[in-house]
Formats: sequence, structure tokens, C-alpha cells
Amino acid sequence: MAMSLTRSIAKNTAYLTIGKIISTVLGVITIALLLRYLSPDDYGRYTTAIAFVLLLGTVTDFGLNLTTTADISLPNTDTAKTLSSVFTFRLLANLALLGLLPFILNWFPYEPLVKQAILILTVLFFSATLFQVLASYFQSTLEAGKVAIADLAGKVVLLALTAAAVVWRFSFNEIMLTISLASLVQLWALIRFLDKKIALRFSFDWPTWRRIMAKTWPIAVSVVLTTIYFKGDTLILSLTRPYEDVGIYGAAYKILEVLISLPILFMGLVLPPLARSFSEGDKTKFGRLLQKAWDGLCLFTLPMVAGTIILAKPIIALIAGPGYEPASGVLQILIVATGIIFLGSLFTHAVVAVNEQKPMIVYYLIAAIVAVALYIKFIPIYSYYAAAITTVIAELLISLAAFYKVRKKAAFKLSLASFGKTLIASIFMAATIYYLPAWPLVLLIPAGAAVYALVAWFIKAWPHSIHS
Repeated sequence: MAMSLTRSIAKNTAYLTIGKIISTVLGVITIALLLRYLSPDDYGRYTTAIAFVLLLGTVTDFGLNLTTTADISLPNTDTAKTLSSVFTFRLLANLALLGLLPFILNWFPYEPLVKQAILILTVLFFSATLFQVLASYFQSTLEAGKVAIADLAGKVVLLALTAAAVVWRFSFNEIMLTISLASLVQLWALIRFLDKKIALRFSFDWPTWRRIMAKTWPIAVSVVLTTIYFKGDTLILSLTRPYEDVGIYGAAYKILEVLISLPILFMGLVLPPLARSFSEGDKTKFGRLLQKAWDGLCLFTLPMVAGTIILAKPIIALIAGPGYEPASGVLQILIVATGIIFLGSLFTHAVVAVNEQKPMIVYYLIAAIVAVALYIKFIPIYSYYAAAITTVIAELLISLAAFYKVRKKAAFKLSLASFGKTLIASIFMAATIYYLPAWPLVLLIPAGAAVYALVAWFIKAWPHSIHS
């Protein structure tokens, strides 16, 4: 049974990884088109609008996707009723936010172009949140391949529309509209997959709402606080620095946003068996699953961080082009935050599995207060570098706190053997790339990957759980 579960997780992770690799490549091409078409000023306006929508939209998030994934994985749960109730709740919350948004925008000193972009991109957030609700079903049933396909469909449409926008010289807000339309395609694709499994209906089942909200409100508070320190930097940048600075920061930050979807999808698969094993009182199984997930995350997190630090300049030059050169230094800092998010995601998700959401609120509050204080103090002086360093600090605080809470509740022992060995292999890889001639990225990346794989094999860094 354990082996079957492990294979199911591995199979679904493979589907997600393949789909996400393709999706990420398409996403990077799309970002490159946007960065080369939009000036740093205009990309700063886009980044500001996205940050505003996401920050405000957390009011309607409530952490429902995590709670829903864990809830429908438990025995005796009416999946159709639960999923329909959560979908309906989130839809109504989204509509309420849309009605309030014009009044909220009056309190911010943004130019009309940015305010219009915010209103248009609200559609993007709405479709993304509803997509997450539906994705929780396929994650709980270990059918993540369908999520990957739907995500890929959205990325293909987005790339096509962005290319058309560049060729036909769309205006700024016309481009914002194409981005929003692509997100609707992604949602539509997942709804079609769901129709073959369960009947999704508008549901006002109060007992189900109350049960879900009782579980999710601590996560909701955590999500709000997380978004404050995750997107607050961009908003404070937009209010205290030129849009060009926001655009440079956004160019590097976009790479972080593309990458962090990988551990989120991976942990969406790991969370259901973690929740089941803990609810059944099987702490041995819980610890084993946690260790396997940690080993897998280390395997690709450390070389990603090391390689990006060395290759930051050519990466930014390739993706963003002229005018965005300072973003390479920002990327070197933010990739450290990305690595922390990758490894920390294991414990921030496991917090849900062990029902430690409420105690974690204190730590999210501390991280948010520290981050906002540092943003306000240093961003007006040091601009995007202060924003990037503060992001690293905030993510480290949360990851350490989540690790502490899960370890205390589940009493597991985490082996750092894989971390140490993959770190050694990553250092060898980084040194090789650094001393190689000025090859193009298309040669440097495979060369680095080959060195990493060879050293990892030689020192037996490949975790046993990965190939067993």
C-alpha cells in the first residue's frame, strides 16, 4: 500500500513536472515578449497593477484551496457538496470585491492608466482563485495531470495572444485584457475535466460552509499576512519610487513567481497523504513521507539557486533585454528567497496536515510586521535591493517557524544528508559554470546540469526514495 501510494505520488509529480516544465518555458517566452515590448516604466505599471490585485484579492482567498485539498482527502467527505460549496463561496466573494474595487481605488494616488489596469486584471485573479478550488479536487485524487493540461492550455493561449499583441502593437491596457482572457481559458479547461468526474453546482449549503470556514479562517489570516509581506514590497515601491524601479524589480520578481508554482503543485500532491497519515495517528508514515518530499525538493532546489546566482546577468539579458540590467542583482537575491520558499513549502503545507494553522498566525503576523517595517524604512532609500533582501528575511522567518511547529507536533526527525550532498554537487556545478568561457545559456545550462548530475551520482546524492 505504501509503495503504491509512493508510486502514485511519483507518477503525478512526473505529470506535473513535465507539464510545468513546458508551461514554464512558455511562460518565460511570454514574459520575455512583454519585457521587450513594454518599457521599464510600463512594466512597472503592470507589476503595480498585479501586486495591487493580488494584495486586495487575498480578502477573498481564505486559504480555501489548502483546506479543501485536505478536507476532501478525508474519509466520509461528500466531495461534490464540499467542492460546490467552496466554489460558490469564492465566486460570491470575488463578485463582492469587484463591486467595492472602484471605491477602494479612489484612496490610492495612481494614474488613471494603472487604475484601469487593476480593474481589468481583476478577472485574472478571479479565474486563478476559482482554478485553485477545482485543482484541489484533482490533487486529492492524485490526478494532477489534468491540472497540468489545463495550466498548459492557458499558457499556450497567453503566449499566442501576447505575440499577437506585440505584432499588432496593442496598447498597454489592451495587453492587460489579453492576459486576463487567457486565464479564463485555463479555468474553462479544468471545468471541462471536472464535468466528467462530479457535478459542480452553485451551493448555499450553510453547514458545509461553516465547517470549511471553521478550518480555514486561520489559514485565511495567514494568507493575508503572507501576501502583505509578499506583495507589499511592490506597492511601497510604486508609492515611493519611479515606475522604472518597479519595472526592474518586477522583471526579476516575475522569475520567482514562475518558479514557486513548482513546489506548490508538488505539495498539493503530498498534502493529502500527509493529512491522512496524521489523522490516522501513523506518525512513522507521516515522517517517512515528509523525508521523501524533503529529499526530492533538495534535489532540484539547490542547483537551481546556485546556477541562477552565477547566471543571473545572462538570464536577465536573455529574458528582459536592454534597460533591465540592474534586475540581475535583484535576481541573485530573490533566487535565495525562492530556494527558501521551495524548501519551506514542505513545512508550510504540513502545518495544515497537523492542524497547526492557528498557532502559525502569530509567526505570519511577526513576519508581516517585520517586512512592512523594513519596506517602509529602507525601500525609499535603497529601492529594489531593500525589497529583495527583506523578502529573503520574511521567507526565512516563516519557513523556520513552520518547521518548528510541524516538528513539535509530529515529533519527526529530518535527515539533512540529501541537503548536504546536493549542496556539494551544486557548488561543483556553480564553480564549473563560473570558470567556463562566455558560452551562451543554451550551452551553459546543459553543461552545468551534466556536472551536477555526475557529481551527485558520484557522491550518491540521489535520494533512495526518488528511485525506489
